[in-house]
Amino acid sequence: MKLLKTIRKKRLDSFALILLTAFAGGTVMSSTWAQSATDASLNSVRMSDRADRTSKMQAQLPAAEHMRRAAIYIANRAFASAREHWQAVVDNYPNDPNMPGALFGIARSYYQERRYEEARQMYERVAGGYPDTKEGREGSNFAASSLLRMGRGDEAAARYIVYLNKYPNGERVDTAHLNIIDGYRESGHPQEAIVWIDRTRQRFAGTATEISAGFARLRLDIALGDWSHAVQAADELTQKPIPTAANTSADEVLYLKAHALDRAGRTQDAIRVFSMIPDNVDSYYGGLATNRLAAMNDAGAQQRATDRAGAVRTSIERAAAAYPAPFRFQVLSESK
Repeated sequence: MKLLKTIRKKRLDSFALILLTAFAGGTVMSSTWAQSATDASLNSVRMSDRADRTSKMQAQLPAAEHMRRAAIYIANRAFASAREHWQAVVDNYPNDPNMPGALFGIARSYYQERRYEEARQMYERVAGGYPDTKEGREGSNFAASSLLRMGRGDEAAARYIVYLNKYPNGERVDTAHLNIIDGYRESGHPQEAIVWIDRTRQRFAGTATEISAGFARLRLDIALGDWSHAVQAADELTQKPIPTAANTSADEVLYLKAHALDRAGRTQDAIRVFSMIPDNVDSYYGGLATNRLAAMNDAGAQQRATDRAGAVRTSIERAAAAYPAPFRFQVLSESK
């Protein structure tokens, strides 16, 4: 939704950048050391590959060595080089235990490059050829994910259902349920999505997945303009603690509830709920709520927005004194 894409750059992005610039010295040094170690490994396998190519007596590398070099290349996003080694395993060691991992690695590299159709084909290959391995199970799941990435929501949902039927206790049954919901929603089949929302909430009751499914219903209601049910869905979500793994927050749920109330013409209720969302320097939805209050054609709402913005400004001014002098002025300037 466009209204959720407003970015509070002056309060969050620039402010955070200044703080990182001021205090990230130790982190930068640690990251530099780790990067140097990674670069050394990459340079080492590149030198080994060059030496192998120029050698007059080219010996065939063991499958394990191909897998080792591929792992280093893929960690450095050298996708084509990684695929060369995985393909060597596929071509030369068809009965090796590393065969499923090599096929899955090729598929994953295409996926990371956003070459989703090529990825899907390789995922299907490992899923069909090695269904009893972890790579086979993952291939079945990610074949569906590739379809979803390509915008083929109906096909993705159907492929996820195949995964669930084959692996009812697989490692990704929870996300598969949620992705079926997304597939039907994105392909314009809200009723099918609602059926799977209800199934997901029942199967994963008491878990973060149940909350994620409830949040999916809230977003679906917003997209459909079903303001009454959106308020109901938000109320159901706020009755339970929202774990971090649910990929939402109480502030976001309250914001969407207030938005639904506003669109339903319940202005005073919307003002009340917007005002419940605390606003501070690191609160994304608090800032959005303040902006919505300021934009309302209601004197009381506008005054609340002024008070909230003033409180945030005061907290920034107090915090600025704790930062090194070279950054203090920037902190205050960027917060305006």
